[in-house]
Order: sequence, then C-alpha cells, then structure tokens
Amino acid sequence: KRKSTDPPSEISLTEASVRDLADQVIYKRRRLLGDMLVHDADGIWAKTMYGDCDGISFGSASDVLCGVPDDSKNEIPLIVWASQTGTAKKLAKHLHKSLGGDRHCIIRGMKDIGVRDLAKHKNVYIICSTFGIGRPPRNGEVFYSLVQLEAMRYQDNEEDIGDAEVEKPLEGTSFAIAALGSSDFEGFASFGFGLAKELISLGASKALETTTHDDKNGKAEQKKSFQAWQAKAVALEDKRRAGRPITSPHKRTFAPHAA
Repeated sequence: KRKSTDPPSEISLTEASVRDLADQVIYKRRRLLGDMLVHDADGIWAKTMYGDCDGISFGSASDVLCGVPDDSKNEIPLIVWASQTGTAKKLAKHLHKSLGGDRHCIIRGMKDIGVRDLAKHKNVYIICSTFGIGRPPRNGEVFYSLVQLEAMRYQDNEEDIGDAEVEKPLEGTSFAIAALGSSDFEGFASFGFGLAKELISLGASKALETTTHDDKNGKAEQKKSFQAWQAKAVALEDKRRAGRPITSPHKRTFAPHAA
C-alpha cells in the first residue's frame, strides 16, 4: 500500500507533556562524575568558560575562585530567589520587606548572580522552588550548573596544590535555604538540598537548616510554613544588627509547617 505523502498533522503539546519531555532530556544529559550528579544546563560546558570539556579540565590552580576577606564582605544580607511559577519570587519579596527593604537588604533573581556575588556577602537567604524531576527552575539552571562546576574545579585544583590550608571561596559566608515544592512529585524540594550541599563544599556555612515548604495542601499552608522560616531569618538578622552572639542552629531538618 502506498504511503501518504501528506505532511503530519500538527501535534498538540500540553504543558504536562512538555515538562515530561524536558525531564527525560535532562535526565539523559546528566553526568555522573565521581559521586556528584551534575546538572548540565545549555552552554555551561562551553570551552571558553572551563577549558577542554572533553577532558573535564577545570583550569589551572590560579583560576580557583578566590574568597573575599571577612572585613571586605557586605554586612547587608543578600536574598536570592529562583522561581518557575512566581511563588518563590513572591515569598522572597515578603522576606525583603520583613528585613526592612532596600535600606537593609538586597534582593536578586538567581539568573542575575554568580558565585562571586555570594562570596561578597556575609549572609545569604535563598528561596527556591524545584521543577520537574528535582531540578532547578529555568531561571536557576545556569547558576546551579556554575556552582557545581566551581565546586569540582576547586576540588580538582586543591588536589593539585596539595595545601590543606587553602581557603575555600565561600568561607565567611553563611546561608539559609527555603526549598519550595510539592511532595506529590518525585524529587520534592531536592534542588534546595542539592544547592546547600554544593555551597558547603565551597566553604559556606549554614545559618539555618535547609527547610522544605510543601504546597501539597495548598498555597495557604505553604505560606504559613514559609512564614515560620522567615521569622527565624528575621530574628537572626535582628541579632546581627544588635551585635549579639549568634548560636549555631540545631543539626536537624525542620519538618514542613514547623514553628
């Protein structure tokens, strides 16, 4: 039987099918290097940025990201958001307002910053959602890839230098992450936890334990959970402004909706 030469009919793609396809592509493009799963966003493996990618070369020892001395770090906290639907951005604005607005803090989208921006601040608050199978929102993909590659490049160069006393690039910077998502989906809030792991590997410390904020039961419950985390962040900054000593957080992960 002769096959039809008519062009195929137009395919109707729903948002769900597009997300599913994107998840498959991202999953297949992830690379397992040692024990680190790298999120490979478009263009991040560019040779102009990180040398010969085929050989996984991360440059020379002199290329290691340099830290910023404590006395040169900005005392004003940096708020960073990464959002797929706008929720994380909205909550970041709430935190920005609660900390006193532009006079007392800086707010930036994740797509507009680099690792060096974190190094310039003593205190960083990150509000981020998780998209698809545990990956960052589109406006956080490049930043996350760069953080991971910086961590691997630093470790590679640190081994070459062979000096245990080499300062890590994010030493002196503390961070707190509010990880948003829905526990109905695989990889719930995993971007926030993955990012925390990478920041620690670069020398940053936790000001608060990474917390999850679940929208499974609705945005109102998620907002209530976030407000509890926000109250801790505000209290932390109040202590810093007053010059009072800050104790380390208990080593536990707060459950959603914890007070």
